[in-house]
Amino acid sequence: MKRFNTSVVRGIALAFLAVIVVTAWLGAGNPTLAPNEDLKSAFDSISVPKGDISTRVRLIWKNDDALYARWKMIESAKETIDCTYFIVDKDIFGQAFLGLLAKKAREGVRVRLMIDGRIYRSGYMKGMPDRFEELAAVPNVEIKQFNSIGKSLLAMFEDFRAAFASNHDKIIIVDGKTSIIGGRNIGPDYFVGKGEYGIVYRDTDVLMSGEHVAGQLKKAFEDEWSCLKNSVVKPDTFNWKDQSARLDLANMALRRFMLGQGLYDASKIKLSGKLPEALKEFNEELSKYKNLSSYASFQLFRGERPKPVKILDKHSRLGALNGITPTLVKFIDCSKNEIIIQNPYLVLTAEAEAALKRASARGVKIIMHTNSGGSTDSLFPQAFLMSDWKKMLQEMPTCRLLVAPSINERLHSKVFVFDRQIAVVGSYNMDALSEQINSEVVAAICDPQFATMTALRLFDDMKVTVEYKITVDKDGNVTKAYGPEDHCSKEIVKKMNFLRKLTWLRPVI
Repeated sequence: MKRFNTSVVRGIALAFLAVIVVTAWLGAGNPTLAPNEDLKSAFDSISVPKGDISTRVRLIWKNDDALYARWKMIESAKETIDCTYFIVDKDIFGQAFLGLLAKKAREGVRVRLMIDGRIYRSGYMKGMPDRFEELAAVPNVEIKQFNSIGKSLLAMFEDFRAAFASNHDKIIIVDGKTSIIGGRNIGPDYFVGKGEYGIVYRDTDVLMSGEHVAGQLKKAFEDEWSCLKNSVVKPDTFNWKDQSARLDLANMALRRFMLGQGLYDASKIKLSGKLPEALKEFNEELSKYKNLSSYASFQLFRGERPKPVKILDKHSRLGALNGITPTLVKFIDCSKNEIIIQNPYLVLTAEAEAALKRASARGVKIIMHTNSGGSTDSLFPQAFLMSDWKKMLQEMPTCRLLVAPSINERLHSKVFVFDRQIAVVGSYNMDALSEQINSEVVAAICDPQFATMTALRLFDDMKVTVEYKITVDKDGNVTKAYGPEDHCSKEIVKKMNFLRKLTWLRPVI
């Protein structure tokens, strides 16, 4: 479901295929490595503001913890809340999120919220623009659309890909100290238990406490916030349909439910206008989520000790900064034993592929965990992987390719672990869209204990996977293979075989 939302950008791009054909491929140059440079040195070489880089950090992989962490952070805010999301969904989670921000703003907290312009105006988000405008009317609140469609379309013939650049960051920063980033948007498929919603993602966040990291994320936020192609979301000139009470009710209903107090009984509370109808809608949603009742006992941190953390930021194509791809390539080049990649969309660019080939040639074990045609929310990346995977395994003989077989194991997690020394978690996908077009942000944690814990978490995810394999004869010919055709339905394989022919779309997938 959510890759449908992410694919709004891709869907719009389909209408302009003729322009894409003439679009030049942008590739970043390979970083220069010092002889025998190791991972610690590579991490130390990342330029960040001077100061103590030690930060308390917690890996958030459970969906309910991810929800509780965001709510606990925002509820504790005293001065500022800065947040940017690709998607704030139209369900109770999205509405409650806006209601909670409104509540904090009325308490005197300065709130800034940014949402991607394409998602904001997509048909899927019907009803939400009016709710954002309702929040914008609250004192202390500022809201922006990133790279709004109206402004970006005017410039599309100058740089087609810049016209479709999205802010794919997912950031919350509270009081300049506590922050969370990762792959999750605001919606039920990121927060509820498996089987409680149509599709539930396996995703990962990192929760951090420290002014150094918060300061780096604040700069990443400010860089995108100040983009000239953003549009300010303004309150309705004439507010014909006041939704402030609805947003407040959504927040109250969700909070009550998370505290284990159950659903509101409409017969026991006074509600006017259309609020009884709204409460019925919220109760119907919440009644499906049996695991969201432990908020009262949730603590942001549980004794985690400070670890060296650095933020890697990348501007969208509207800006110049790309601190992610070159650093990941450098980590790959410095790895000596093992590289683990968990990523939902595996469409390797030339730079990433070359780095992984170099690692394999050194004997480094490479483990990739991604979606398949049977689990993905977007067939385009899987179609291109269908074209690539045999060649990848042939040219990277130390590589294992594990895929989620069904929607029950659908991935949205973006995690890298290098030699169990460095873990990288954030919003960055292994495709051209993340590498060259969208804004992204990740955290690099240099700590063997944390990296090992993260690796074990990933291996636990890999217990339910299908492995793609090839057999190569002495002449280098692939004589046997097990791949997408062997476990995906004939209908899906047929669709992927068609999509993989649209190679001119690869730079924007």
